[in-house]
Amino acid sequence: MKCNENWLMQNLLVIFFVSQLFSTSSLLESPASSSSSSAEPSQETLVEDFFICRSCGHDVSLSNFVLEKYSPLALGSSNQTLSTGREAIVQEVQNTLGIRFKIIVVEKAYCAKVESWSLLHSWFPGYAWKLCVCPKCRTHLGWMFEPLETATSDRYFPTEKGFYALISSNIISEGYVNSLLMREKALRNN
Repeated sequence: MKCNENWLMQNLLVIFFVSQLFSTSSLLESPASSSSSSAEPSQETLVEDFFICRSCGHDVSLSNFVLEKYSPLALGSSNQTLSTGREAIVQEVQNTLGIRFKIIVVEKAYCAKVESWSLLHSWFPGYAWKLCVCPKCRTHLGWMFEPLETATSDRYFPTEKGFYALISSNIISEGYVNSLLMREKALRNN
């Protein structure tokens, strides 16, 4: 009976997060774009796996949201297989200080509200950027990108034309974490 209760609680938490991810317009969209999206019919999304903050475990995005968007300024790229079996393109980029980052591009993520858009030194020409930090622990998770035309001071998050570039070393797959925990538990029980 205890296992069924744990399973039920875990699935209820997954359902709650997914509903918040898709319905909380203040977190994922600007107020202007949320009114237009509410008139569209809702679509169900099969959750493959979560990306979580490596520092605190807060939900960041879904592996379903991985995009194949290339930066012409990337130093290199490679394919990485996620715990779900899905392929993700990992690109290496470098900032003006010479610091290199390996990034995965996703269409939606859960970031805290931060400063205004920057038009300088974008890895994706035609897009402005701003930092994406974990809403719980404020760890730098990556960047948000928005087309120059719509990157206004009153827009907190990217529109549907925007995207997020997450630093692969600052996120981890929840499925991978769970596989490690389940293995340890299985070893302790034997």
